[in-house]
Amino acid sequence: MQKPFILTVIVFICYAVGCKSPVFSEETINEHPASIGKNSGDDIVFPEQKSTEKTVKLAQAESLFQDEVKWLQEEAGAMVAIATRHDIPVKKAPGIVSVITGQEIKNMGHRTLTDFLRTVPGFEISKRGIYGAVIPYVRGIESDNRIRVMVNGHFVNNPYKGEAFQNFDDFPLENVDKIEIIRGPGSALYGENALMGAINIITKDAPDTGGISINSGYGSFNTMEGNVLFGEKYGKLSVTGMIHYTETNGYEESINSDFVTSLDNSFSSFGFPVASEAPGSPEDWRRKYILNLKTNYKDFYFEGFYLNKNRGGYLGIQDALTNETNIESNYLFTELKYKKVFADKFTINPRIYYDQFDDNYYVESLPEGTTLPLDTNNDGLYETFYTYPDGLIGNGIYSQKIAGAEIPLNIELFEGNIVTMGMEFRWLHQTNIQYYANFNPLTYEPISSLQSFSDTYPFLKETTRRIWSAYLQDVWDVTETINLTMGLRFDDYSDFGSEVSPRVGITWEFLENATIKSLYGRAFRAPNFSDMYITNQPAIQGNDSLEPETIDTYEIGLQYKYNISTYTIQSGINYFYNDIADLISLRSTGLGYSQYDNYSNAYIHGIEFESRVNFTKNNYLFMNYTFQDPNDENGKNLPFVAKHKGNFGINMQPWKYINTNLSTFVSGKRYREEGDSRDDLPSYALLNLSLIAKDFWKTMEIQGTVNNLLDKDYDDPGNTYIPDDLPRPGRTFFIGMTYAF
Repeated sequence: MQKPFILTVIVFICYAVGCKSPVFSEETINEHPASIGKNSGDDIVFPEQKSTEKTVKLAQAESLFQDEVKWLQEEAGAMVAIATRHDIPVKKAPGIVSVITGQEIKNMGHRTLTDFLRTVPGFEISKRGIYGAVIPYVRGIESDNRIRVMVNGHFVNNPYKGEAFQNFDDFPLENVDKIEIIRGPGSALYGENALMGAINIITKDAPDTGGISINSGYGSFNTMEGNVLFGEKYGKLSVTGMIHYTETNGYEESINSDFVTSLDNSFSSFGFPVASEAPGSPEDWRRKYILNLKTNYKDFYFEGFYLNKNRGGYLGIQDALTNETNIESNYLFTELKYKKVFADKFTINPRIYYDQFDDNYYVESLPEGTTLPLDTNNDGLYETFYTYPDGLIGNGIYSQKIAGAEIPLNIELFEGNIVTMGMEFRWLHQTNIQYYANFNPLTYEPISSLQSFSDTYPFLKETTRRIWSAYLQDVWDVTETINLTMGLRFDDYSDFGSEVSPRVGITWEFLENATIKSLYGRAFRAPNFSDMYITNQPAIQGNDSLEPETIDTYEIGLQYKYNISTYTIQSGINYFYNDIADLISLRSTGLGYSQYDNYSNAYIHGIEFESRVNFTKNNYLFMNYTFQDPNDENGKNLPFVAKHKGNFGINMQPWKYINTNLSTFVSGKRYREEGDSRDDLPSYALLNLSLIAKDFWKTMEIQGTVNNLLDKDYDDPGNTYIPDDLPRPGRTFFIGMTYAF
């Protein structure tokens, strides 16, 4: 009988009778690293319990054991799959990767994806005035559509803007098992949108859930949340799922002046009405539903996902306060996968999938009574003034449908050498384009009510994109301490051409638990449908001649793990250099409108450092620091990012019923964009506190989180029409309660 199985029995028996859990040594876990987790509670059959209390204790014991196993696995050496498409130790992974468990995220009190991403080296999060979008900046550059986001390996970026954060910025983390992140190019494995990195959100499986868990909570801004998690195994069938609901009024900060204020100041003296709603609060409310179901039977896997999200327009697209905007997003995907392993040497994992994005933008761009001056002759003088009694309203509706198939293979040619190869086909179709407005889309002339321009002036072109892809990778343990990875991917697009993405990485464990990584990779961002196909707008035009953005990244990193008595210190430091070409941006043509084009290049280099000191389970210190120096081709700082940022904190479990986490986020000053004469945004620091009380009564758990504990004032950058920028929340709280059945 294997030792982990004996330990399993001891945990269950000991906990059921009320004694303390056993202590596992690192030597024990290292002696049988492959067996940990294989002999789980699912392999043990318990007799029927007559006592409800005894049943609850056994359930608690099983949960405790699963936590112990995960902690021991982490101490023995974390595994990651995002860097190679198969599990590999982090120290051998050919990339700068982060693996964060769901428990670590929970300890910090983070409830949404972007809340958590702020703590990752190289990541920065900022609010934008346009529709209140939450934007990640990665290694010094805006990256909402330059980073690939996956849920259980399924690509969820939308084709319209090429980004995932419209739907997933506030993705709940209650059902997350772990999040894997690769910082740096990922196109050699994944193709488009992996320019600056890739994120894979891995949700819990049936053994992680083991029944039904209900969670609800309330917090600042009248925020209400509800979660139902369920998971169970029925012989060879496992079922796991989540039902989630969120509703919030959002932060109701005061905006003192906006774009319409500037119009009022210029034209009200000529008899035009004052229309600005400033000072006032932007519409930052949100309401969201998520349904997620995963099933697994023998070698077959199915996942279904549905999201419905409604939100206010914040400052819209004109930097103006309004109150009638409603943006509705519906997204679903289904995926069917088959996995078969032959003789432990050959793995085939084909999959087929379907995605659909349905968006409905009902947008009041300007408030009631706004007067808009127009230079209709392009001579620099205003000749026409239009007043909109009901505001300037447009309603754009569109759908994108995606169907695809992929056949990936893993072949172990010989011990220590795994070849990954595959082919993929993706079909993307933009359709159901409808447009309604109370103004003429070409002249801005007011109309008394909403009229359809879907046939005469559609705001997007219907289009179809076909992508054929093939990739090849070889991961080879040249010696016991040297690992070589080489990869290449070819992507052919029907609407703009093809891209080749190579990579090479060498890892060398030059000392025990000390590894050097030397990496190179090339990646690309494909032009999205908005960049290429937006049309019939007086101010913005797409460009179907765009080239993809590309990046060449060079990295060198050092990772080290050191044991001192019962303490473990894990640290890593890396340097990166990014050479980015053909950045796509919107610029004026000088002809009265702006157009997307490949206007510029960027050069970014930086250093990322992170360290963690583990004392005992759930007692650890953590810290990271990022220096980044982003410059455009003229040597000027890229806007809205800080050169210095960091996180540090401590997690303590002084008693088995209590967990405490205190963390601080620090950001240096952020630079303005060219032409903005305002001072740079100052540095700031946020202190956050999370307290968890658990298992004090059956399976009850209560968590309280206070963000910005010291009530620090800070802002995110706003357009020059918002001179005081976008105020961010002061001290906020959230209290949640969970009960597992």
